[in-house]
Amino acid sequence: MVRDASHEEFTSTAFQRKLWNSEAVSGVGWGGAINVDKVIADPKVTERLWALRNDPLPPPGYERTRYLEHAFKVLVALVAPHVKKIPRLKLFNVFAALHPGEFVTISFAKALRSLASEMGLPASGKIHPIEIHRAVLDRLQEVLGPVAPPPAREGLERMTLAWLLHSRVEDHGLLEILETMMPGGSEKLVPLPAARRRRGMLAIAGSFATVRGIVEFAKDGCMREDLREHIRSINPRLSQAAVNTNINAMIGEWGVLQADGNQLKLTPRGESLLESGDPEDVSDWLLTRILGFDHLLYALRDKALGRADLREVLKRANPGWHSNFTPDAMIDWQRDMDLIRREGGLFTLTEEGRSWASRIHWEPEALSSSEEEETVGPPLAQPNVGLQRPGLITMLSAFPPNAVFSAKLVAKLDASLWSNPRRHFAVLAGLSGSGKTLLACSYARALWHDQDETRQCLYTLPVQPGWHDPAAVFGYVNPLNGDNYVRTGFLDFLLRAALDPSRPYTVVLDEMNLSHPEQYLAPLLSAMETGDEIELHTFDEDIGGVPPRLAYPANLVVIGTVNMDETTHGLSDKILDRAAVLEFWDVDVDAFPGWRTTRLPAEAAAAVRAVLSALYHALRPVRLHFGWRTIGDIVGFVEVAVDAGVLDAVDSLDQAVFAKILPKLRGEDTKRLRDALELVHGVLMRAGLMDSAAKVAELNADLRHTGSARFWR
Repeated sequence: MVRDASHEEFTSTAFQRKLWNSEAVSGVGWGGAINVDKVIADPKVTERLWALRNDPLPPPGYERTRYLEHAFKVLVALVAPHVKKIPRLKLFNVFAALHPGEFVTISFAKALRSLASEMGLPASGKIHPIEIHRAVLDRLQEVLGPVAPPPAREGLERMTLAWLLHSRVEDHGLLEILETMMPGGSEKLVPLPAARRRRGMLAIAGSFATVRGIVEFAKDGCMREDLREHIRSINPRLSQAAVNTNINAMIGEWGVLQADGNQLKLTPRGESLLESGDPEDVSDWLLTRILGFDHLLYALRDKALGRADLREVLKRANPGWHSNFTPDAMIDWQRDMDLIRREGGLFTLTEEGRSWASRIHWEPEALSSSEEEETVGPPLAQPNVGLQRPGLITMLSAFPPNAVFSAKLVAKLDASLWSNPRRHFAVLAGLSGSGKTLLACSYARALWHDQDETRQCLYTLPVQPGWHDPAAVFGYVNPLNGDNYVRTGFLDFLLRAALDPSRPYTVVLDEMNLSHPEQYLAPLLSAMETGDEIELHTFDEDIGGVPPRLAYPANLVVIGTVNMDETTHGLSDKILDRAAVLEFWDVDVDAFPGWRTTRLPAEAAAAVRAVLSALYHALRPVRLHFGWRTIGDIVGFVEVAVDAGVLDAVDSLDQAVFAKILPKLRGEDTKRLRDALELVHGVLMRAGLMDSAAKVAELNADLRHTGSARFWR
């Protein structure tokens, strides 16, 4: 359509409206709400687009990319006087329609940068998106070869391939972006109940400009202390506690920062705000998670109100707001973000404010008098109120292909975790390398199967020997600097779970019995049982953004894995009373996913499988058998050895079994162990694994003569 249009047709209002509002290239999401009627009516814009369509492009490479970047900046300058917000998504769609061979079908810059980063291409915020479009196309051409440019079908497929690749990248944490790109802004916001919401908003000097400045400072990640210094440079009058509260507000009130220990980085929402500088990119968070924010916009939809009236609206939302401080801060925030304006003593919605208000499809809920609270902090948890989780059948379909667990086993884990309204705690005990951690992590991700930010839902804590108190898990107040809290990843995950009570958050305690869990998890175990708050420190105020106490998050899921051997501790009754223990010691050797992908010839792979299956069943009665990790290591050993060309398949398998299975053979003289070793020796002899067979013969001899057998002696 664009290629074939005459000048008269191209510059017509109908054509331009179709060009600007079409989602044929890519959905423009909520950006579709930006009115471009004045843009379309400006002949300078339409003539510039006509010239861009017809003027010959410079030669491919640096010169052409810079030409298009300059053309984009010129269009932005021409469009800016006609709109309150630059319609960047629509602009990229227009450019792609004019020169489709230079663009892929990803209009949203953050999604494009995410893909480029996954492809190993430069993708920082300093690089213009047009340059990234070109880099992605060049990489695809380098790998797949050249194709005829659009509108040839091959060229169109190349344009869309980038989006396909992006959509297949797991755990990229771009839920907000995908929501933004839904056609026409059709995503339906899900508000938290009033009792779950952040109570008001902190009044920050500099208002939204300060929020943008903090996001800009943290764009490449920063240490917490560095951000403290930055905030103090903006407002030197702030106390240490106030600076910490500012940082906490960026995490809990605005949702633009996330903490990983003492490291801070932008959330996807923060990255979107960095890209646009527009409050719209945090609108979903403010409307659904901040108590009172939606009340104001909802109240102003039909009539103008004075400040005193708006204060009353907010005080009805939270009867605990007895002073005007918190209501006035909320009013001033909305005024600063140009959502409301004051005319003749009355407040009304701006055009932007009406756009935000149109997304409120619910009647804002107020706190009851028993829930009133003046302070701002993480929401109090109540067992499973509003907690959303998918059904088991849906979760099973979301398990990755390499996680071959029976539906019965997953069902047992699911029932164990959700049989109590608050204690979602299970322990997976069994064979080393049988997939206990894989099962726990797969289950956690399946709980968020329909969301793109699955990295947020799971925290794996590798337990270390020697943890005798909670400090290693929950952090501690720095004894040399009482204003500093030494945070941990687990603590930040716990705080994040408390701020998002409608979704389950899973902690996997990997090899949890390397230390005594009842010691390092003591505060959590106590709160899990009683429903009381988790005590984090004994000070009256937040320290480093960490509150003194935290209500136990009823959306927290805890899954521990244990191996029972001489290096671990038994589980105490305190753990067993709170957790459901699932034991599984069996794996299906034939179901090992690696058989489908091994480089070994079919005959060699079948021989390896037969030997491992026979060894597994021989060792199973004495619980000296092995799991998929060992099977995978042996298959990999044989592949590498065979590829090297020195050892054949039989010799390679002999050495792999000697290295990976025999070292774990040990025990005292019993008929069961003697029978098992005899069976193993027979399997090895029949397969021609002579080195391994000789070693097992030695173990048999030790068993007869000394009463015990050990690989190491």
